[in-house]
Amino acid sequence: MPLYDSARVAAALPGYTLGDPLGVGASGLVIAGWHHGLQRDVAVKILHRAPDRPAAGFATEARLLAGLDHPHVVRVYDFVEKDDFSLLVMEKLSGGTLRSRQPTLTPPAACAVGLATSAALAYAHTRGVLHRDIKPDNILFDSAGLPKVADFGIARAVNDSGPATSTVIGTPLYMAPEQLAGGRLRPATDVYALGVVLYEMLTGVHPADQGQLAGDESGPPAPPDVPHRLAVVLAGALARDPLERTGSAHAFAFDLARAAALEFGSDWLSRSGMSIQVDHELLVTAALVPPGALTSSVGAGSGGGPP
Repeated sequence: MPLYDSARVAAALPGYTLGDPLGVGASGLVIAGWHHGLQRDVAVKILHRAPDRPAAGFATEARLLAGLDHPHVVRVYDFVEKDDFSLLVMEKLSGGTLRSRQPTLTPPAACAVGLATSAALAYAHTRGVLHRDIKPDNILFDSAGLPKVADFGIARAVNDSGPATSTVIGTPLYMAPEQLAGGRLRPATDVYALGVVLYEMLTGVHPADQGQLAGDESGPPAPPDVPHRLAVVLAGALARDPLERTGSAHAFAFDLARAAALEFGSDWLSRSGMSIQVDHELLVTAALVPPGALTSSVGAGSGGGPP
């Protein structure tokens, strides 16, 4: 039995040729596509609505996501509604996932991806959007190696996330304690998930493998073989109490950039082998580049909004 009705989806997107499935995310199936008018590859996410979920809710979220314009966020091109399903048309990324790159990732490269992801989250948070499902499979790379945060399909407006959420959605191994408990979500919830991802990228193991589960009473474990300053950054992101956790993705980005510069040298970003675009002011403040220098001199692009 097919995972989706290909004929119905094709009828809803007459200007596209649809291809093979690319994967299944937390919010729906993703298939390849080709836009005839623009002559470009796309990815189409098929979102099946629950009977009690009005179509207007999907349209509101789609407009919210389409308004996100950041170099480290996957772009949304189109949105189509049909009966019991909706379609999000997004840019297609061909560089694989962070999960697939993990075996060859160096510590500076892992920190660079963490910096890019925190910049993307900070940008989304300032526009009132929480991701709620940050994990290695949702950080993808384009053909040039630029990392991008994908699968905002279960994202939620910050103001709609408290005082409590009615449904626990996400990937349990990367969910903060308050998210697992169905409590109030905030930017620190995404910071926790990013902390888990970075812990995994730097150590090769998940915090749960070291005895740290979100439901445990113990504090974050000391990550094995991680430089001290980076371990402190991870501890701040993995605090169980969101009020004691690094409270914003912007603060996490600064802490991470500063720690990496102190551990690996001020030119760590240019030597990481990663192409990222983060705010120049952040790099200057974190002492990664001297005032007045071009951001590109450390291997990062300029622009892309605040981190």
